[in-house]
Amino acid sequence: MGNKNAQNVLTGMILGAIGGLLAGVLIAPDKGKNTRKKIKSRAEDLGDSLKDSYHKYKDELREGYDKYKKEFNRKKEEKIDHLAEEYDELTKK
Repeated sequence: MGNKNAQNVLTGMILGAIGGLLAGVLIAPDKGKNTRKKIKSRAEDLGDSLKDSYHKYKDELREGYDKYKKEFNRKKEEKIDHLAEEYDELTKK
């Protein structure tokens, strides 16, 4: 998954969760003390959910980066070997 795509997904999740939290708690009639408890509880749940999402996307990005780095290094070594062979052929003449 691309870095920009992961950021967009995470941003969408955050905004959606915040919107749902506010709508669900503030629209429902209740005492202020109870409303604050609900907000706190849902904010903690949201924090846990965001941490899980962060770790998931961080791991996916790390895997993608490692795969890209390995492939890049492999191609780099192939090019170096090819150029060394060509150099050897040119210097023999």
